[in-house]
This record gives sequence, C-alpha cells and structure tokens, in this order.
Amino acid sequence: MPPKRRILLLDTNDAMGGVVRFHLQLLRSMDRARFELYVACLGHGPLLSEFRSVPDVTCWTMEVGTKSTAWCVGWRARLADAVGMALLFGSALRLAVRCRRAGIQVIHTSDKKRSLLLTHLLHRLTGIPYLYHIHAQYVEYPANRLALSHAAMIVSNSGAMRRDFLARLGPVMERIRLVYNCIDTERFSPAADDTVRHEIGAAPDDLLIGIASRLAPDKGQESFLQAAARVAVQEPRTRFVIVGDDSVFSDNASYVSRLRQLAQVPELAGRVSFLGYRADMAVITRGLDMVVVASWHEPFGLVVIEAMACGKPVVATDAGGIPEIITPGQDGLLFPPRDDVRLAEHLLRLIRDAELRRCLGAAARRTAEERFAVQTCVQEVAALYDEIAGKSDPGAATPAASRCG
Repeated sequence: MPPKRRILLLDTNDAMGGVVRFHLQLLRSMDRARFELYVACLGHGPLLSEFRSVPDVTCWTMEVGTKSTAWCVGWRARLADAVGMALLFGSALRLAVRCRRAGIQVIHTSDKKRSLLLTHLLHRLTGIPYLYHIHAQYVEYPANRLALSHAAMIVSNSGAMRRDFLARLGPVMERIRLVYNCIDTERFSPAADDTVRHEIGAAPDDLLIGIASRLAPDKGQESFLQAAARVAVQEPRTRFVIVGDDSVFSDNASYVSRLRQLAQVPELAGRVSFLGYRADMAVITRGLDMVVVASWHEPFGLVVIEAMACGKPVVATDAGGIPEIITPGQDGLLFPPRDDVRLAEHLLRLIRDAELRRCLGAAARRTAEERFAVQTCVQEVAALYDEIAGKSDPGAATPAASRCG
C-alpha cells in the first residue's frame, strides 16, 4: 500500500458558516487509509471544539488577529489590524515548523483573506504546494492575486464563481476546476421531527416556513419578512422561523433591529421566531415545511442542498450558484433577488397545494442524493490532493504529532 498523503486544511473562520461546514464534512469523510489529515484553526471561539471533535485528525491551533466589533472602526481598527498582522506572521512561522516536521504535502485553503495571507506565507517558508478553494466572488486585493498566481490548483464551488473569476481576471483563470459542495445525506434526511414546532409553540396544523443564514442584508431576511407579511394576511396558519447569528459582523446592528421591527408589524406579531445560531441544523430543517433562501447572491448555497436532502420544498433566488442546483418547477422554485412579491406568490402556491410540496420535496431529495452526496465531492477532492502531491517531493517521514496543540 502506498504511503498516506499528508494534508493540512487551513481554516481561519471565527464562526460557523458554509465554508466551515464544508471543511468539517471533508475532514469527517476523507479516507483515512489514503490520507493523514491535519487542520489548523483558531485557538479560541466556538469552532475549536468542532474541529477537535473530528476523529483521527491532528488539530493545530493558531492566532491570526481576530477582532471584536468594538475594534472595527477608527484608530482602534488600525491598531487591531497591526496587532493582527503580527499575530499572523507568528502563526505562519509556528505552522511552517510543524508542517516541515509533519511532512505536509498539500495545504488546502479557502478564499478568506486571512487564510490566503497565511497560506502564501507558509508556501514561501516551506515550498509546500497549496489548493486555493473558491467559495465566494472575487475580491480585488494584492494577497488574492498573489495567492492565485502561486496556487498549485484552483477549485471553485460553482460555475457561477468560476465565471466571476474569469470575468475579473481573464483567460488565465480557465484553469479553475469545478467541485460542487456536498451534503451528508444520512445526517440530512427526510424524517418527522417536531422539535422546532414544540420550541416555538406552533400548533400541529401550522405550516412552518424558515430561512437560515447569518443575519446580514445580502442574505435577504428583510425580503423574507416582507413576503411573510403578505402571506400571513391570506394564510393565518403560517409561522415563520429565522435562524442565524449576527455577532461577528460589525455592520449588522441596525439591520438586525430592522428585522425585529418588521417582525412586529400587525400581520406578523407573534408569528416570527428568531432562533439565533443553531448547531442542530438537520433537526431544524426537518422540522420546517418549507425553506426559503433569499440571498442577493449565493456563491453556491449549502443551505439549499441541506434542505433538499431533508426532502423540503425550497424557494430560492435565481442568483449565483443556486440555479445550478435547482431546476425550477422540478425540485424547487426560484424567484428574483429582493422580489418579495414573487416570493410570497410561490409560498402561497405551496401552502395551498400539499401535493406540490410533497412532489418538490421528493424530487429535491433525489437531486441531493444523485448530485451532491458527500462521497462524490470527497472523491473529487481526494483526486486533486493526489494530483498535487504527486507533482512534488513527498518529504521526510512523519514523526508522531501532538493533537490539538
């Protein structure tokens, strides 16, 4: 049997989101007989325990200068940025030593700014090749161009993101590979679950309509509530659920207040529940009757395939990568971003047609199983690791590494 490939996944995120969920799924599902897995993540915050809980993965902690919302403006922001850069350089030096000792062959990084800076520094210090994984639209800054130009491989999570990079940077980006995000179709599966219904005090015959994402303007919760008010006037048996956390984002305080004000209009008073951040998204999703994704632009839409895997009818914007997932009228419904009138029309149609809800949900489940099952994605990423590592010197033998240092 050939020696295992030694892979480092770099994650500098502060809070749970689509990128982190993808990273965790990848770590849980990668073949341990073929790969020895390492993850570098922040040494504080809610994600550390998540990464530590993944079996047979060596966890390295680091500090890269995260800052609270109170330090995001004025002189405080400049000072925090300077301290953050010092911490990032220190983390790069420590990780470089660990990578050398462990014989890391491939670094897998997302397109987050801190991850790219750290990855490029590691590459300069160690020569280890890296995979640049696109999860969002291209943003112009020097570290991004630098990371793209030196990446051994570039992978996009949707055709929409690949087209965005091509439009911004030209034909050089044609080398981008496409690997769709994946879903654990056993964890996210159709099953009866009344947890949410009991939690919010909904009646047995109420229809629960939910939206789940961080609370931010571009995620479209305002459109969701405006549509909900239109629906509630005509269908009093509806309840609305908003899942998501705004604590990391400094510019959202007024937006969250706006959402809570919208939830108190007469049509919606007492019928909207804010659940905050939830780690039990499979349970939450199974408890809903319909799922809305109202993002102005969604690079891929992991929450879309999570809901589809649970057999739920999804009403989502025809933006970003979502049209690559949903076939309108077959396994979901689409509407233009910020169009609360069209969203309300779709929801009313589903509320009044139980058979349509059932058919769309069943077809959505089949789509999730056939196109986005975790095995497909993991096999594609594993092949990329093999391709990158096969072109480079595998390095020295690996000594035992301490876990979660």
